[in-house]
Amino acid sequence: MNSAAFSHRDPPGFVMGTAASGHTFAFSVTPAREESAGVLARRAKLREVDLCVTVLSDSCNLQGWFVPPRDTEIFGIRAVHGQSILVAKRKQFRPEALMQHPGRPEALYSGFSIELKLQSGWTRFELQYKSEQRKWVPFAKCDVRLPWAWRLMKRFVRRAAANSYERWLRSHGDPDAMELEAMRNALGRMPGQPLLSVLMPVYDSPERWLLRAIQSVQHQVYPNWELCIADDCSPSPQTREFLQKQAALDPRIKLCLRSENGHICKASNSALELCTGEFTVLLDHDDELPPHALFHIAWEAAHHPEAGIIFSDEDKIDASGVRTGPYFKPGWNYDLLLGQNCVSHLGSFRTSLLREVGGFRPGYEGSQDWDITLRALTHCGRDKVRHIPRVLYHWRTLPTSTASTNDAKPYAASAGYRAVEDHLRVTGTGAVLQPLDGGKWQVIWPLPDPPPRVSIIIPTRDRHALLRDAMESHASITEYPDVELIVVDNDSTCVETLGYLRKLEAAGLNAKVIRHTGAFNWSALNNLGASVATGSVLVFLNNDVRITNPDWLCELVRQACRKEVGAVGARLLYERGLIQHAGVVLSMVGIAGHVFRNSPPDAPSIGGPPDLVREVSAVTGACLAVRRDVFERAGRFDEVTFPIAYNDVEFCLRLRDMGLTNIYTPFATLVHHESQSRRTLEATSERKAAIALEAHELMRRWPLLVHRDPCYNINLSLDAELPIMARPRREWPWLQAQGPCTAFQSQSPSRSL
Repeated sequence: MNSAAFSHRDPPGFVMGTAASGHTFAFSVTPAREESAGVLARRAKLREVDLCVTVLSDSCNLQGWFVPPRDTEIFGIRAVHGQSILVAKRKQFRPEALMQHPGRPEALYSGFSIELKLQSGWTRFELQYKSEQRKWVPFAKCDVRLPWAWRLMKRFVRRAAANSYERWLRSHGDPDAMELEAMRNALGRMPGQPLLSVLMPVYDSPERWLLRAIQSVQHQVYPNWELCIADDCSPSPQTREFLQKQAALDPRIKLCLRSENGHICKASNSALELCTGEFTVLLDHDDELPPHALFHIAWEAAHHPEAGIIFSDEDKIDASGVRTGPYFKPGWNYDLLLGQNCVSHLGSFRTSLLREVGGFRPGYEGSQDWDITLRALTHCGRDKVRHIPRVLYHWRTLPTSTASTNDAKPYAASAGYRAVEDHLRVTGTGAVLQPLDGGKWQVIWPLPDPPPRVSIIIPTRDRHALLRDAMESHASITEYPDVELIVVDNDSTCVETLGYLRKLEAAGLNAKVIRHTGAFNWSALNNLGASVATGSVLVFLNNDVRITNPDWLCELVRQACRKEVGAVGARLLYERGLIQHAGVVLSMVGIAGHVFRNSPPDAPSIGGPPDLVREVSAVTGACLAVRRDVFERAGRFDEVTFPIAYNDVEFCLRLRDMGLTNIYTPFATLVHHESQSRRTLEATSERKAAIALEAHELMRRWPLLVHRDPCYNINLSLDAELPIMARPRREWPWLQAQGPCTAFQSQSPSRSL
C-alpha cells in the first residue's frame, strides 16, 4: 500500500494520495452507498487497500485524475482484477487536479474513468499506470463490495454523492427541507401566483422516464401549474394508455392524442394549444425538474412582469440518477446565444409571446427551442430576458439524447445553424454565418463600406525585441486595407530601441512615433496616441503582443462597429498555446482576473465555453478595440486616478454605464508575453502601493459591479481563474428575515469554500 491517505474531510468513496514514484492521484467509485468516512477508513486499513467502498449497482464507474511528476509522462491507466483487465478512458477534463497542481496546465486533462462490472461480493481492483519504460506499475488498490441484496437496498439506502458536483449540490446547490418550507411560506407574500403551463411533447417514451418526468412536475413546491402533454401518435399503445391513466388520476394534466405523427415541432404546437398559463415552461419527456423549479419561475415572473423569457442553469442526470455536467451560465448574453442555445434549459416563455411568433416551426426539429427563443427575442426585445442562477433542469443523458453527445441527433446542429441564420436575416444586421469545424460557426458582422481607418496605438519603453516582433508580425500577417501605427515612446534609453524608432519614422510605412516623458502612465500614453490618431476605430495594443491571425483586426473592427458595442477584446494566448485572456471577471482573485487563464482554447467548462463570442464586463487593454467617438464620449482613459492598473477595467465599466456592451471574441487571436515591459516597474514597493490605491478607487466608484459581476455566475468561485463551484454569492429573498418578500438585492461576494 502506498502513501494514499483517507481524510475525514474527504467524501465517502474518494481517496487522494501520492504513489512511491511521486505520481499524485485521486479517484472515487460511483454510485456508492453513503457511509461515514470513519467506517470507510477503518475498513480500508483492515483490508490493506487505498479505498474500500460499497456500491448498490452491478455497473459502476471508477473515476479520478493522475498527475505524474514534472517532465515525465504516462501512457495508460488500467484496473486489473484477476485475469480481467479494464482500460481507462484518459485525458478527461478535471479542473480540481489543476487546483492541486498550480503551474501544471497539463493537470487540467489528467482525468480518467473506468467502467466496472461487478458480481455480488467483494472485488479487488489493482490500479496501474504505464510508465515511460512501457511497464505497468501499480499505484493503488481498491476493494468494491456489491451486497447480495443490492436491488432491495437500493430502494431504501441513500446513495452517497457520486462526484464533487453532487457534494456541492448537497451543501450549496439544492434547497434543503428548511428552504423548501420557506418557499411554501413565501407563496402568500408573492405579488401574484401566475399559472404556469408545462409543455411536454411525447413520442414512444419509455414508461420509466415518462413517469419520472411527470412526477417531477407533480412534486413541485409551487402549486399553480398545469401539465400540457401532446402524444405524437406513438406506435406503442402502452404509451397512450399510460398517459390516459395519468391524466385521469390528476386533473392538472391535459392530454392531446394526435392522430398522426408530425415530429416534435407539431407535437409541441398541439401541446401549446392546451396551455392557458401566463408562462409556458418547456420540458422534454425524459428529463426532470427539481421540486423548486416552478417556484423560481413564478417568483421571477411575479416580480418582473415585463419579462418575456426566463431561463435558468442546468445539469445532466444519467439512468442511475447521478447528476453531472452543470452549466452555470453567465447571465443573459445575446452574443453567446448566437453561438449556442444557452437559454434552454430550463426555458420558459410568456405564452402570449409564443403564440405571437406562431409557435414552433416545423423543419427546425432538434433545435426548435433555440429557434423559438430567437424568434421570441425579436418580438419582445433583449431587455425582457431574465436569468435565474440556479440549476432548475436535469437533462437526461441517454444514447439517443443530445445531452450525451451532439452525434446523437446530427440534424440538431444543422437546425441550430439555420435558426441563427434566420434570426440574423430578420433583424437586418447584415451579419452572416461562416461554418467552422465541429458543427460550430462564426457570426461575421458587416464591415462599413469603405472599411474605416484603424489607428493601432502601441505604448513602449525599451525592450526593442518585443516591439520589433509586434511591428513585424503585424506587417507580415495582418490583412486590413487602412491602418496607421502610432508608437508612443515613454523615455526609452536602449540604443537598439532608439535606433529602431528612428528607422520606423524614416521608413514612411504609415507609422508615427511620438514621445512622452515622465513616469510610466499607461492611460496617459494611450490617450496621447489617441489624440494624434486619424482613424475612426482605435486599437490599443501592448508592445509585447505578436500577431498570429490574419483576420484579427477585421474581426475586432467588425465587432466594434456594431452600434450597441463598446470595447472589444481579443483572445490572447501564452506562447505555449494556453489562454492568457478570454475576458475579465470583476472581483476574481482580487479586483479583476482573467477567466480561463492557463486553459486550452477549447477547454470545456461549467461556466461556458472560452471559444465562443460572449459579452463580458471588461476586457484587457493589452488588445482593446473601440470606436473613436465612443472613446471620446466615455472620457478616454482616466490618467489621473488610474495611471498603472485597472485603467482598462474602469474604462469598460464606464462603457457599460453608457448602455454599451463589451465583447470578447476568440476569433481575434494573438500571442501575449503578458506585461514583459512592465514587470520590473510593478515589482517596486512604490508601484505596488500605487496599484493598491487604484484598486481601492475602482471599488469605490463601482461597488455593486465589482462585488457582483453581471457576466459571471454567482455559483462560481472568485478565488480561481477557472470556473469552479463555490458557495453562491447571494441570499434568496425567502430565506431573509421575516417580512414582506421583496426582490433580491446584491450581496457582498463570499469566496469559495
